[in-house]
Amino acid sequence: MTIQIAYPDELLTLAGLTPDQFAHLAREAILVRLYTLGAISTGEAAEIPGVSRREFLELLGRYGVSEFDDDIDLETDLQRG
Repeated sequence: MTIQIAYPDELLTLAGLTPDQFAHLAREAILVRLYTLGAISTGEAAEIPGVSRREFLELLGRYGVSEFDDDIDLETDLQRG
């Protein structure tokens, strides 16, 4: 599936990103947000871009999201993925 995001051309210039870098950043942010909402597990989130669960947990850290967030049911996360 492809999702298109409309944004002003200046955004890439201001952020110093190429279109590919912007797309990668958007995918990361969406996966992290879906995880924090409890919509996907760490395993499911890691599977989408083809990284290990450990790499996704490191990504959570870069976004300031704890892998041990009290609002996320760890047992459900482990069962799902």
